[in-house]
Amino acid sequence: MFKKTLLAASLFGVASASFGATIGTGLETTDGVTVGAPSIQEVATLDSYTIDGPTVHLGANYGAGDTITLTFSGAALDEDYSFATAAISSQQATTDDGDGNDTAAVCAGMVVAFAGLQGSVATYTVSSVAGDTIDCAITLPDLDVDGASFAAADTFSMSLSTSRGFGTLEAVAATELGNVGAAEIAVSTSATVLNGVIDVNDNRNTLTDGAAVELTDVVSFTVVDPAGGAEIVADESTMTITGDFSWAAVTDAVTGVVSYPGIGITYDDLAGGGAAAVAGADITASATGVTWVAEDAGAFEVTLTPPTAAGTGLVTLPATAYDFSANIVYTNGTDNAVADQIDLPVANSAGAWTLNGASITALGVSNSTAVYPMIWIQNSGTSNGNISGSVNCNGVTITIADLGTAAPLANTKLGELIQAAVDADGRCPTSNTRYDATVTVNAPASQITMNASYKVTAADGATDRVMLETSDSLPADSN
Repeated sequence: MFKKTLLAASLFGVASASFGATIGTGLETTDGVTVGAPSIQEVATLDSYTIDGPTVHLGANYGAGDTITLTFSGAALDEDYSFATAAISSQQATTDDGDGNDTAAVCAGMVVAFAGLQGSVATYTVSSVAGDTIDCAITLPDLDVDGASFAAADTFSMSLSTSRGFGTLEAVAATELGNVGAAEIAVSTSATVLNGVIDVNDNRNTLTDGAAVELTDVVSFTVVDPAGGAEIVADESTMTITGDFSWAAVTDAVTGVVSYPGIGITYDDLAGGGAAAVAGADITASATGVTWVAEDAGAFEVTLTPPTAAGTGLVTLPATAYDFSANIVYTNGTDNAVADQIDLPVANSAGAWTLNGASITALGVSNSTAVYPMIWIQNSGTSNGNISGSVNCNGVTITIADLGTAAPLANTKLGELIQAAVDADGRCPTSNTRYDATVTVNAPASQITMNASYKVTAADGATDRVMLETSDSLPADSN
């Protein structure tokens, strides 16, 4: 129900009548019902929600003793609601003739009175009539539905049936009087999330855009609270980003106090005043996350600034995923007697920091039960490099998330692991098929090389070895 399209409060639903009667708002018979459309956040904790009393336009002549039966469906009436027992006098209904002129039969007048409620069925009885009742309109009292029931059921509807004691005189199918809309208070993440690339060629000390050092990485979050309905409680909501923030920790050599100057947060209320820094007292940072007080609706921008010089505390930056969560505290904003605050949990990815490195493709690996692939990675550097890969086979891409680690000053065997992943996936045929295997290593490209070949065993048991080209062994420009 949080994902429903929010219906505007002015949405009109047209009731269908089988014998002439209609249900609407006001005295105009051609007007449909103005559907009550509160947000889910408004009604979820509301004691009761009031639905404007609909107007029944009659299309037949009634007499004393006739009944008008109302059947409610969807949300339940509030347990404390009671129908008014005062008599209801009719009014003259009008009908647009299509040229903008209101026409009407003469409603001589009638009076109805509440006769009882059984479950979800209410009955009114005609007390008296003064003549013709065609085009008489009866405006029913407002209806209170239970807030939690309304939130759960999502809709509240009413059908109508009238009787003269020997069968239905007029009937109107179930007509929607209320429809719960989406959550009005919402939190969104900026289109550009944290996407820093850690430069392994610079000892993982800086972020890079591929050509130069990238000084910062930025992500923003926007809280929207439209007018009406639920209301955010100022200064009580929080937002959090989790991930590896150990790189940002700075310890005072004298006091031992740890601070995180590399994390900056600003708040903009979007009212034209511009952004201002969130007060340090409202920010709590640690090696595993940062939480700040969300002042109110508006935009919060988080800027991460790694140190770029040894004098400022140059550190090894970690590859890490960043996750965002928020607890937006609000009230239903309607029923002052209900002041309970509830949280709107929001969870999203805030992006990630990744490592750049080497990416090499072994070309034309034969996929056959008689073939044993031999793919090795050589790491001439002095640090480990995580290995991942992918295989392209006849237009199908097989992703291999983890192929282990390329140890420093060592050769790492990958052929068997790649072939096992291809076999497990099952989408690469083993007859007359070759695949390309791409291996990515989070280590400086200049330190990573690949050796690729395969061994084939003939029917008579003889074996042969075939060397394979790689994306590194082919010339950059080739015809």
